[in-house]
Amino acid sequence: MINPYIKSLIQNFKKGDFKDFVSYVYFTIDNKINSTKKESIKNKYIKIRHSVLQYIIANEKSIMLSIRNKNKK
Repeated sequence: MINPYIKSLIQNFKKGDFKDFVSYVYFTIDNKINSTKKESIKNKYIKIRHSVLQYIIANEKSIMLSIRNKNKK
C-alpha cells in the first residue's frame, strides 16, 4: 500500500524513470522548505523529505509500477 502523500506526488509527476521521480520528490519538498521562514517548519519538512525518500527507495518497484500504470491511462 502506497502512502497517500506519495500517491499525490505520483499523480503530479509527468514522465521519467526512477531517478527523475526521486529528483522530482526531492525538489518538490525542497521548494516547500525554502518557501517557509520558520525554522521549526523547515526542520519538519526536512524530516518529511528524509522519510519520504527512504520510503521511495525501499519501495522502488511498487512505485515504478504505479507510475507506469498512471502513464498508460
